[in-house]
Amino acid sequence: MNHPNVVQIYEIGEHEGRPFLAMEFLDGEDIGVLVKRNGPLRPGDAAEVIRQAAIGLAETQRVDVVHRDVKPSNLVVTQAGVVKVTDFGLAKALQEDLSITATGVFVGTPDYLAPEQAMGKEVDARADVYALGCSLYHMCSGHPPFRKGGQDDHYTAVVRRHLKAERPELKLEIPDFDEALSDLCRRMMSRRPDVRPTFEELKEVLGEVSRRMDGQVPPRHTEVTLRSDATTPVQDARASEALAPKAPSSAARTTVIAVGVGVTIGIGLGVMIAIMNRL
Repeated sequence: MNHPNVVQIYEIGEHEGRPFLAMEFLDGEDIGVLVKRNGPLRPGDAAEVIRQAAIGLAETQRVDVVHRDVKPSNLVVTQAGVVKVTDFGLAKALQEDLSITATGVFVGTPDYLAPEQAMGKEVDARADVYALGCSLYHMCSGHPPFRKGGQDDHYTAVVRRHLKAERPELKLEIPDFDEALSDLCRRMMSRRPDVRPTFEELKEVLGEVSRRMDGQVPPRHTEVTLRSDATTPVQDARASEALAPKAPSSAARTTVIAVGVGVTIGIGLGVMIAIMNRL
């Protein structure tokens, strides 16, 4: 491949028994480092980063290659304002057998792993669209879509959420977030590959969002205040009900009365014994 949005590899070989590859020098930083150090990106800038990445991945699709490990740390932004898709270490040609169910092993970073890839099924460019959607969510919110920040964020738990959990929405997590960008991100993360947009659609829609929101690369950062509770109204009602003081049940009232009577009798006996001892 030779494309402005894909890192260029000049040579692959072996020197003194050691394999090597020579690639173009990228004067910049990856998005993963930028978000970790400076926080979430402005939505318009995130849209522009993803748009350029989609253009690069459309080229990989053209030559029948699926990346399989798209994530913020594999998107490098140069000082010239160009996004480069890098690290094709897990990439496979679509002509090869991409099904690895026989070995029971799947590959990829769990935070951006498409459900079909996690299940060891054959994957195509739509798995890269899914990972790109998860990356967009991470860029805008400051965290991957299926991380809860607790002790249950282990590898298998995150993968299970990709397979089973409801798709998170940026507009529900971030107040006043752009609805069109949020809806597109959610479609990109659909469990159904046929629902996800194509790279061509991504280029068009993200181009409109980027222009409307003055998207720029290198991206700028912004302060994001996440909603403390992004649950549904039904869940909120249940939570409020759980937290509200409850009237004691009849069994509880009976227990309280019995304890009270027992304490009274005990005190009475104690007083009588004390009086008799004095006499």
